[in-house]
Order: sequence, then C-alpha cells, then structure tokens
Amino acid sequence: MALSTPVFAHDFWIAPESYVAEAGEALDIDIMIGHPTDRLAWPTNPHRIISFRSFGPNGISDRQSSVTGRSKDISIKFKAPGTHLLAIETTQAFSKLESDAFNAYLDEEGLTPIKLHRVRNRLTEQAGTEVYSRRGKSIIQIGKPTSSDDALVTRPIGMTLEIVPTANPARLAESDSMTSQIFYRGQPQSGVTVGLVDLSGDLGLVNEQVSDKKGFVTFKKPSKGAWMQHAVWSDPMEDNNRADYDTIFSSLSFAVP
Repeated sequence: MALSTPVFAHDFWIAPESYVAEAGEALDIDIMIGHPTDRLAWPTNPHRIISFRSFGPNGISDRQSSVTGRSKDISIKFKAPGTHLLAIETTQAFSKLESDAFNAYLDEEGLTPIKLHRVRNRLTEQAGTEVYSRRGKSIIQIGKPTSSDDALVTRPIGMTLEIVPTANPARLAESDSMTSQIFYRGQPQSGVTVGLVDLSGDLGLVNEQVSDKKGFVTFKKPSKGAWMQHAVWSDPMEDNNRADYDTIFSSLSFAVP
C-alpha cells in the first residue's frame, strides 16, 4: 500500500462491528488505519502483533488465536455479561521522512518535544527517522452496563502509551464531560496531544486537547455514536544508529448510547 502521508501510516484503532452485543454472540473485529473519512483495514499479520487480549469480568483472555492473517477475518465471542476491554499491541516498524515532511508530521501530531529536540540539535534540515508501534483499546459492552463494570474501564492495563477514561463513556450523563488521563510508561504524561474523532459520521476530528501536568484532558460529552480518542508520544532513541525517535501511537474506541 502506498501510504505516503504519515497520518495514514499511523492512525490506528479497533473497530468492532458493534460496541454492544449479547453474551456468546460472535463479533467481527476490524483493525483500522487512516482517517475515519478515509480508512483502510490494517492487514492483521500475526507476526506484527505482540499481544491481543480482552479484559472482562472473568479476567484476561488471550485472543491471538483469532488472528489468521486475513484483514477481515477476526471474530470474537464474549461469554460473560459486562464491560470488556479489547486491546492490541504491535511490534515496531521503521519510518523515514524527508525534512519538510517530517517537520510537518511533527506539527500535525503535536509532537512539540521532538520538534524542539530537532531545533536544539540543528536537525530541522535533515530527514527524520523513527521506529513506531501502535496500541489500541476498545470498550465493548455485553448486556447492559452497570456501575460495577466501571473499574475495568477506568484503570490502566499497562500499555506503554495509554488513554484511560475516568468514567465509562456509556454511562455519562448528558451534562457530563468526558475526562481521560494519559499514561506513558506507567506515569501520567503532560504535553500529549489527544484528539477526539467521530467514527460514525463525517465529522472526523472534532476537538484536540493537550494533557495537563497530571496527564488529564477533558472534552465535551460526545453525541450518540462511535468515537475514538487518539494520542501519540515520542522520545529520542538512546541508540540513534537505528532511528532518531521511538514513537508510540495509542487509541481508545468506544460508543456513546
């Protein structure tokens, strides 16, 4: 695939056919890349996947056996009623962009620390290289949501870069805001640009916020439909013979009833 635009190569989310199902019902799952208005199914090569798990009322389930390598051939059954998190982590891939394209990519993704790093080290006229990997979570409801399910959604599961809502999006009142906390390597991370994206309609990117000193971002409660929050963070590589930067892309997809 000739995905020359950086955002096409990096935006990444779990897209179940429905975010609500009954216990034991088979759900088809797609892994998507690109803009919501210009999306592609990610070829789910098992060798690119580090972990594919679900977290639910009965604990953690390994879902790697559902990945066969055909991009639209993932089907999962959730047997226990309640709220479930489906989570995926990928291996690293290498990317190189010429200076203008890399600088524009840093602006688009809000990677200000990397932009400043390039300025301080007089690298802005040089091509940028990175190893990047992806993290995705999706909230799937089996049966009706209850307050006892909220703890599963509102705590980290240990991803390198993770978006953690402070409340279950399915249980927000009309007057509520949606607040999430961003964690990087187990600690709240400030300065991360987080986007709120409409997955159901044509709105695309609705809003962006930058995480505060404690890693929090707050959005107006989204309207009915499927949504995603996405974030990216990057650090300079200690061994830059491999690449200049180590970049993580993370998303949280969910539905608002």
